[in-house]
Amino acid sequence: MTEHSGNSLGAKMPQIISPALEQLVDREEQLNKFTDVLDRISRQGPVSSNLFEWYGSPGIGKSMLVTMLSQRAQKKHAVWMIINFQNSTGKIKTYLHDPITLIEEIVSSFRSQIDSDTREFDKALKGYRTASLPDEGVVFAYSAMDQETRLYQRPDWLTELRNVVIAFIKLINNLPKADDVRPVVLFFDETEYANIELVDWIEEWIINPLIQIKHCVIVWTARRPWRWKRPEIRRRLTSEMLTVFEPDMVKEQIQSGSAKPDLVKELFKNVHSLTGGHPFASFIVINELDTLANQGEEVTPETFPDFETKLLADVFHKFIDGYAFKELASKDLKVACKFLALVRFFDSTMLREILRACARDTFKSWTQEDFGELLLQLKKTQLLVWEKGYALDASLRHIIQKYFITSEPRTFIAANRAALRIYEDWLERPVDNRGLFVVEELYHNAALLQVNERRSLRAILDGRLKEYPDRFKDEKALENALDRLEGEISNDKELAEYLPSISDLVDQVQTFKEKKLFRKRTKK
Repeated sequence: MTEHSGNSLGAKMPQIISPALEQLVDREEQLNKFTDVLDRISRQGPVSSNLFEWYGSPGIGKSMLVTMLSQRAQKKHAVWMIINFQNSTGKIKTYLHDPITLIEEIVSSFRSQIDSDTREFDKALKGYRTASLPDEGVVFAYSAMDQETRLYQRPDWLTELRNVVIAFIKLINNLPKADDVRPVVLFFDETEYANIELVDWIEEWIINPLIQIKHCVIVWTARRPWRWKRPEIRRRLTSEMLTVFEPDMVKEQIQSGSAKPDLVKELFKNVHSLTGGHPFASFIVINELDTLANQGEEVTPETFPDFETKLLADVFHKFIDGYAFKELASKDLKVACKFLALVRFFDSTMLREILRACARDTFKSWTQEDFGELLLQLKKTQLLVWEKGYALDASLRHIIQKYFITSEPRTFIAANRAALRIYEDWLERPVDNRGLFVVEELYHNAALLQVNERRSLRAILDGRLKEYPDRFKDEKALENALDRLEGEISNDKELAEYLPSISDLVDQVQTFKEKKLFRKRTKK
């Protein structure tokens, strides 16, 4: 594959300043769940879940939540430590070679917070340091080892490592005093920056034994939920996705973070519509509105559309290019993510057609194998989600689509037309998920309405409905297929955002179903 540059990707990325802590709103539910566990531990009550996993897209507020949770842990007199894998990128190789280094750091942090007897741990650590570690590193050597060797033919270094971990668990178990139970909290933040092999090792040797201790709590953040391997971990797990803010929370975000809080009364709905409620994107818009106000620019709900293009460009370059896509390894990946945000689901075929439509001749020489390889690379970015197919995270898609509608409408049109050609081809085949493809066809036509292309969704849907009886000969199969289509349309929030009312399309399906099934039953 040949790397190339896309629009705005070669420019120098702007300096990103993270939102202030007080701008993290709408996370009370997570704070309350965490606090409840700490309180239960302190009064020695029952705790059913002591592993919290919070995940979400870049900029959604995971690290800020960890900061707030650590402050709550501090107030509750817990012993705690944050391991941030993005900040520890330089240590990843060290952890892979010798993961006991990570345990040493945890013990050192805890020792600075509470008096503890570490003699047994220090003795075990000394024995481990005399062992000869494998050249490929402990983590890789252990992951390649079969179960029999791990259990019955342990090399010396593994026996000594096991002794250190046992001493570490004993140390943690004995930290609280009998009359004063102090919770112990480990925060693992930005875990997408850690190697899979390292995470596997941490799961087995640190997290699994610690969550068996009643006063221990583990907090894990990531872009995507981790596939926990051990059932005893899954039983104690609370896993939740952090979502974007509702309009009222954007209002609160402006109230707490704006230098001109009088903007709240008028503009919070506009900000929410522009950013989709993404907290980092809203933060950028809030700052820009403050700057405009200081320059004497009057921004009101009536004049907001005049500034929308500038605000979206600011969000796109600072948040999308400068933050969300910053860690992507190649320009190809950045270009692909940018343009794939204009469709909701894709495979290697959709990937090929969208990139060729949006980047013109840049991908012309690529083979299908090249696009397949690019898809494999995209899967590794952790920017994709699985929603009936691979898709870029919806909160990022909202912003990118808004940007293209206002700043690059020709590209927006090209992407949607390319997607429609593919769905038209797919709908010619006897596919099981016909309803999904019909809804996607409606969605892309609705998207083109946003750039003033003439489209009749009613006529498009009518044409597809007339095909259903030929595709589903059995009466029950036809009824079920139309029910699924009706459900797909009525539950599609993104399609609803593009239309004055989605109920008209739902009614159209219902009317067709009633007439068609009534005729069939009358003939019988």
